[in-house]
Amino acid sequence: MDRDELLEDVLESMVQFLRASNPRQGDSVAQSNLTPHQFRALVFALVHDNATTTDLADYVGVHPSVATGIVQKLVGRGYVARTEDLHDRRIRRLCLTETGREFIEDIVGAARAERRRQLEALNADQLSQLGGILATLRAGLSQAPA
Repeated sequence: MDRDELLEDVLESMVQFLRASNPRQGDSVAQSNLTPHQFRALVFALVHDNATTTDLADYVGVHPSVATGIVQKLVGRGYVARTEDLHDRRIRRLCLTETGREFIEDIVGAARAERRRQLEALNADQLSQLGGILATLRAGLSQAPA
């Protein structure tokens, strides 16, 4: 098998694994009545405290007006709060409320526990190899053009 065939084979295996291993997180999100964009917005707010709606729009990949609607729905549910920027009153900063933080951490925590359970199938050598592979992939992400 040449390198291109091997890449395609590994890619297909990885995609199949990810599809098969993610239903529980998808179920949690679906039960919460959040859209995928709203869920991504909550994850973004968890990682990027005090970001702007424009930052969120860039991350989610939507027009800023759509991001405003996403934020309004999350504010209405009590998951996100908007605060005035200390240096520019025209700018509103986003932060998770305690309710939003607890909600997203529950979902992320459940997904993390499921991933850990899946990794239990690997022995110590395999875990070490996987750790090195993932470190290499992460390094490649940081070098990729935006």
